[in-house]
Amino acid sequence: MKTAHFKTASALGIGTLAVGLLALAGPAHKTDWKGRVLTEDGVRVVVNPAEPIYGRIKLDLGEELRIGKEGNEQTQFFRAMDVGADPSGRIYVVDARNFRVQVFDPSGKYLRTIGRQGQGPGEFEMPMAVCFGGQAGYTHVLDRFRRVNHFDDKGVFLRSAMFDGVAISCFPDAGSGFIAVLLGGSDEELTSYHVLSRINGEGKTQSVLARFPYTLFMERREGATLSRSTGYEMSLYATPMAGNSLVYGYSKDYELVVLGPDDKKILVIRTDEPRPEFTSAEKAIFGSMPVPKLKPYFYGLLTDSDGRIYVQKNTNTKGKRGFGPIATEDKFFDVFSGEGRFLFRTALPPNTRVIRGDLVYTFYVDEEQGLEYVQRFRIKNCATLPKN
Repeated sequence: MKTAHFKTASALGIGTLAVGLLALAGPAHKTDWKGRVLTEDGVRVVVNPAEPIYGRIKLDLGEELRIGKEGNEQTQFFRAMDVGADPSGRIYVVDARNFRVQVFDPSGKYLRTIGRQGQGPGEFEMPMAVCFGGQAGYTHVLDRFRRVNHFDDKGVFLRSAMFDGVAISCFPDAGSGFIAVLLGGSDEELTSYHVLSRINGEGKTQSVLARFPYTLFMERREGATLSRSTGYEMSLYATPMAGNSLVYGYSKDYELVVLGPDDKKILVIRTDEPRPEFTSAEKAIFGSMPVPKLKPYFYGLLTDSDGRIYVQKNTNTKGKRGFGPIATEDKFFDVFSGEGRFLFRTALPPNTRVIRGDLVYTFYVDEEQGLEYVQRFRIKNCATLPKN
């Protein structure tokens, strides 16, 4: 098994983190909501003002668990790509360069390893993400953007499916299939796009729910096509919601769309925010590439178990040799209620993947000390956070 070329943190650590430079530890003073509710083609449309109802709220996060230890085969991670928590609170770490998923109980005790390097049943070439659910309640691991391996709750391999496209992200639906954002395009035409698709249990696309251009920089060079990412591409993001619904958004516009279990549009959320502009420092990263005409409104979506929608506003990633882009700074979010009202702004640790109840699951790479570890935080002021 390959091991990391850097140190990792202690197996279990306890600490406290107050995330972000936000002024308040609880809800800000509530203001009257000044938005509008419209109806377009029979669909409810909520148009929000640029400022939230409750202003900025600082999450009072207490670190209650840290997993990662140098020299320990089970907890020395080599490029964690994702962290998940199943309904029982077990923690799953996608340990990509060790070609495995490590499973721990809620206290951080090692339980088992899922997978190994290879191309056979239950093996991984490069595990990317983990998710849970579907009709059978399996554990699903996305491998090298195309294959999904299914495991039971004991980590026993069951079957796999190959997507008919490159999956940027995916999550199980209520049956045996998936909702996925697939990457498509043409080298000859220098085009690229994201497609929100419903995928069946065999990995085949059953329907297209949305499609938007992915503004990747592409150019011809010596008979080949060169593609380069700036980190500021207009992109399609999607995440599940309660009741087998989902929300998606295309970052060219500040608009979110909620689809019900039947894939029909049931809510549109808009925000009257001025178009974000590039700073001089941001423009400097482009080098010889043309600066995009428009800057995205957002860079990702999350939902929590209370039905709130988190819209990530900053692309705080840095390149690290052997890792690719890694988030090393707080992520700032606009937070909306499930009914579409802009509630508050807040911050979360880098690489936050799960918000469930008052728990936050994330992973971190400390570039200065060479530490890589998974963390679980408790939101101490969770009970005071507004829901509507």
